[in-house]
Amino acid sequence: MPAKPYDHKKIFGDVDAEKLDFEKKASFIIERVFERGDVEDIRMCRRFYGDEKIGDVLLNTKYLPLRKI
Repeated sequence: MPAKPYDHKKIFGDVDAEKLDFEKKASFIIERVFERGDVEDIRMCRRFYGDEKIGDVLLNTKYLPLRKI
């Protein structure tokens, strides 16, 4: 399991990414990675959270465009 579900600061430029709680803010992190991340970021996120959790989050998100999901 990777240490973080993302690698680039571009994804969380507007928040202090070092203080994010990966479990409590999982939905926020997953949505952000799929919205702003590249293929490698998405792969890291999938390894960290697993496909089932990511699927649940993305199916319940309200603002991600369908092409990102």
